[in-house]
Amino acid sequence: MEPQDMAGANMGVGVIGSLMSGIGEYQSGQQQKAGFDYNAQIDLQNMSSAEIANEQRYSTLVGKQATAYAAAGVDITSGSPLLMMAATAGRGGRQAAEIYQSGTEAATLNQYYGKVAAWRGTMAGIGSFLRGISSSARGYLSATGYIPNDSSGGADTSASYPGVPNA
Repeated sequence: MEPQDMAGANMGVGVIGSLMSGIGEYQSGQQQKAGFDYNAQIDLQNMSSAEIANEQRYSTLVGKQATAYAAAGVDITSGSPLLMMAATAGRGGRQAAEIYQSGTEAATLNQYYGKVAAWRGTMAGIGSFLRGISSSARGYLSATGYIPNDSSGGADTSASYPGVPNA
């Protein structure tokens, strides 16, 4: 096999290798994104469970207050007892809002991290592929005896190849 053929084969293998590496980087980013998306769903489920538990806790508390007032013979439809139960319900509502905000912020953050991981994987995959192509091309050109004519300081499209006259 001639050196040019061997260099071409090596370049082809290098390009395929860099493509596989790039695909691996991309898939790794997608897997990380899936993990963050899963965590976001868990955050939302936990938030929902915490909201339900909070609602039940404060409903029970308001019920106990009403029962205690009624057992003591206090009219619970007006005045201080009603205000106390309304304040307790309000505290429950504020706590529910805090639970909701905390849960949605955590889920949103995980979704953002997932998007960043996917983007980073895509960019790393593209970078791996391009580095591999560049390295393979350098190896091929070096093996085939390519010598750039760069005396002008700029890019020169003429090249020297063994056995091929320059135009």
